[in-house]
Amino acid sequence: MSEIISQKITEMLPTSLDELAVRLLWSLLVLAAAFVAVKTVNAILNRAIERERQKSAEAGPMAGSLLISLGMLVRTVFLYGAVFTAAVVILEIFRVEVVSAADLKNMGLIALKVIGVVVAARLAARFGRTAITQTFARKELQKGLIEDRRAQTLESLLKNGVTYLIFFLAGLMVLQIFNVNTSAILASAGILGLAVGFGAQNLVRDVISGFFIIFEDQFAVGDYVEAAGVVGVVEEIGLRTCKIRRWTGQLQIIPNGEISKVTNYNRGRMMALAVVGIAYEEDIDRAIEVLRRECEAAHREIPAIVEVPVVQGVVALEDFAVKIRAVAMTVPGEQWAVERELLRRFKNALDREGIEIPYPRRVITYREEYSREEQSQNTASAQEKGTV
Repeated sequence: MSEIISQKITEMLPTSLDELAVRLLWSLLVLAAAFVAVKTVNAILNRAIERERQKSAEAGPMAGSLLISLGMLVRTVFLYGAVFTAAVVILEIFRVEVVSAADLKNMGLIALKVIGVVVAARLAARFGRTAITQTFARKELQKGLIEDRRAQTLESLLKNGVTYLIFFLAGLMVLQIFNVNTSAILASAGILGLAVGFGAQNLVRDVISGFFIIFEDQFAVGDYVEAAGVVGVVEEIGLRTCKIRRWTGQLQIIPNGEISKVTNYNRGRMMALAVVGIAYEEDIDRAIEVLRRECEAAHREIPAIVEVPVVQGVVALEDFAVKIRAVAMTVPGEQWAVERELLRRFKNALDREGIEIPYPRRVITYREEYSREEQSQNTASAQEKGTV
């Protein structure tokens, strides 16, 4: 064994300085050739990538971005391949046998397969991320179907999910190339996922509910909503929880899984409802006319009212008042302020016109009733007084 090793070392060592110089010269030529090849290929690919960037800026980034990614990957693969080839050639020049030809061929095939899987995974991930970006860009062009902050959150979530899924599958394929039993890994991952799923059911439910709240644009930050029995202004929307501040100041943090029904008071035009009562003795038509004039004045003076309020007429005949209702279309979120202002104006207008706004009253009538016996006694008493 020692003799074989000694023989190998003797073959590796040059027999003279001239031979050493020749080997060094050939090594330098190999390095120079690899360097020139890498530089040439990089220059060609850089020009191609720059042209694709200019085209994608004019026609759209979908195809351009994919070609740019492919060019970058080819450039990287060629660089490492050139370095590896140069190293193998130099070792051969110095007669250093690292691996056999068959082993080198197998390693090359494995390397090509791994590189192909990685390139395909990166292209697929880039394609998926670009498609998601294009989809949300079209959404934004449609006059903000999704609010910017929530769109960014949803876009980032989808991009990360697509990327993780693709590279997970690519990792499994690479392991299969190296003859690793991936079925056992998948089975273990399935058991682990099942255990985590049972332990984190609420968390998973909250995250899925949060995803659909954001995707369906059920409400946005700043909206006045009623969700899970909480009424207030939305301050933050996350994948797991939503934060709603009540009008009294308390901040309520609600898990998204508990939000089963949402009432949004900030979508589209809202309606302010003002109901006033007048006395039964008053002229109803005159009171309606007074309220109608006041509605026209309110429309001119209150910017939140988008249309002239409508006096609908009598809506109820109660015990002590005739109820008259007026409605006004307002901008979202201002319906309550408009309602309060209309009631104030109606009260002042009715007072100016001398129309009574009644309040609950109770009239008590006292009547004395006598029985026949009491009445006969009173009559006898009166006769006695008359005789005397």
